[in-house]
Amino acid sequence: MKHLFSILIATISISFFSCETLVNDVNPNRLPQSTNKLVVHGYLSPQDTVILINVYYSSQLIGGIQDLYLGNGPAVSLGDASVTLSNQGKSVVVPFDSKSGKYSLKTTVMPILEGQTYQLKVVRNSESVESSCTVPKAVAIQEIKQDSVQSTSIFSSDPKFIPPKDYLYRIVWQDIPGQPNYYRVGGYAYQVERIPASTDRFEERPNIVQLSFRENNRLGDFLSDERTDGSVFISNTGKLPGYFSYNRTIVSSTRRVELFLLSCEKTYYDYHRAVQTFDRNNPFAEPSLIPSNIKNGLGCFAAYNRSTFIVKK
Repeated sequence: MKHLFSILIATISISFFSCETLVNDVNPNRLPQSTNKLVVHGYLSPQDTVILINVYYSSQLIGGIQDLYLGNGPAVSLGDASVTLSNQGKSVVVPFDSKSGKYSLKTTVMPILEGQTYQLKVVRNSESVESSCTVPKAVAIQEIKQDSVQSTSIFSSDPKFIPPKDYLYRIVWQDIPGQPNYYRVGGYAYQVERIPASTDRFEERPNIVQLSFRENNRLGDFLSDERTDGSVFISNTGKLPGYFSYNRTIVSSTRRVELFLLSCEKTYYDYHRAVQTFDRNNPFAEPSLIPSNIKNGLGCFAAYNRSTFIVKK
């Protein structure tokens, strides 16, 4: 018992000084073993002009966490798989695009239509994975609620400084009654800026910034009608910072804000919520199970339908 207590004290002491040392001291033979699996990611939308399918192998948990949003993980795209997309008896092989590192197909070859179901099959060597998705019905944006507040900065205490305004947007829509519905909201601002390139010359450059609907809620851009079927929905507030380009000359005819509402499959909704909830910056966060609808593999193959509303500034 005394020997066991000494080991416990030593382990606690190590954990206070170096988490990395504690991990390195674990015998790899004591860890659960797993095999790499084919991972497939692809999303279909009637509004897109190109279908993109990403195929790679999963990596084991030990040795790093792959970031599916930033793309800075250990995943390497596989260009030697056979990717086939099918719909209503028609099958098309999706070729690999070396520039994007994804399998790419124009929607003129395989149109993506509301209400239709699409099957995906990926084969590499002796491995084969499959999935399917159905394009949901589009939901129109009824109204955009706009507001503004003064931005805050380190210069706010200067009485001569006039801060720019933060612009706030909320999306309003009518839920489809009598069925489960899943939504995601988002948006971005676009403008062309005239920037001094030299003493007598200017350059015009595009500037794009994404609106955040998650200021007070990490999942603020996701909503479902689980308890509010058939009601009018109002999104959380999407914020466009006033410091978007306060020191640049804006080409007046180019500035606009584009807001969108995705009516998405539950598969899309569950997968992206799980990924977004995971705290990548917390080394003590517990592993979370990421949903997958890829038979014999991992990943997500899902569909959404997008409605867009443009606000000219």
